[in-house]
Amino acid sequence: MTHFLLTPLFLLLTSASPTLNAQETQTAAKPGSVVAEIKAEIEKINPIIKGKWTQSWIATAGELPPVKPFLIKAGERDVTVDESLFYSGRYGSPLAYARAFDLAEGLGFSIAEGGKVFDFGYGSIGHLRMLALSGVNVTAVDVDPLLPEMYKDASGSLGKGSVQLLNGKFPAQADLVEKAGEGYDLFLSKNTLKRGYIHPAREPASPKHVIDLGVTDEAYLAQVAKMLKPGGFFVMYNLCPPKAPADKPYIPWADGECPFTKEQLAAAGFEVLAYDVVDDAPARELGKCLGWDQMGMKLETDLFAWYTIAKRK
Repeated sequence: MTHFLLTPLFLLLTSASPTLNAQETQTAAKPGSVVAEIKAEIEKINPIIKGKWTQSWIATAGELPPVKPFLIKAGERDVTVDESLFYSGRYGSPLAYARAFDLAEGLGFSIAEGGKVFDFGYGSIGHLRMLALSGVNVTAVDVDPLLPEMYKDASGSLGKGSVQLLNGKFPAQADLVEKAGEGYDLFLSKNTLKRGYIHPAREPASPKHVIDLGVTDEAYLAQVAKMLKPGGFFVMYNLCPPKAPADKPYIPWADGECPFTKEQLAAAGFEVLAYDVVDDAPARELGKCLGWDQMGMKLETDLFAWYTIAKRK
């Protein structure tokens, strides 16, 4: 990619967006150049993907619209947003979502043209636009104040689908719940609903490394269930760095297990299909396909993954 990262790669790939600052590029990427790089990743990643719908979603990467560089305000300074930052500069390739989609598809998830996906803590827009190009109507929410500036003109129809972006604390803010609506086929959270963020095992170094949902676990899960169609999927997929030893400062984003118990999920009306499944080896294979090992990450020691997947009864 044409950008440099101001924070370690594992943090960009595994952290929740509220804790990150804007990333800038040394030289603005030419419109279409980063999309071409993402398109080139398709060949590398396709052999490890089994689901036909997931493969069709991956194929839309080359259809992402080019982005001309533009300026936004980040606090007191101007930040140049180019195609690299717009699609992948803060969190890496949008194709990193492929594993979460493929796992869900392997457990029975399917979505027709015109279906709906909700992304909790979306972080960047590449994968959302790819969903829209796949014919999906996607709504996504985040609390990062930079995102409304970056993506203020990015909502709306794209291909046969659409993208709606929300900003604020969901589902604590009633207006966001109303805008989100219901009838979703999939409620997705990647790298946001981590136990370390929601229910940290130890006191983190900074309160900004904790995510306050603004409601109880039970209320949160009830809202997720309400938004999903019967048979809709709830997918939590988390990439993480290694956990800190007991005598070292606690790393919330390294604690990637599910923040909710099986009992809580069942009480909210979910059938638990997979719970806290370790996904280290496939995550590392994905990382190798996307070149993370070429950007300073030692995959065998730096990358770990867990997933939990449930279905609304």
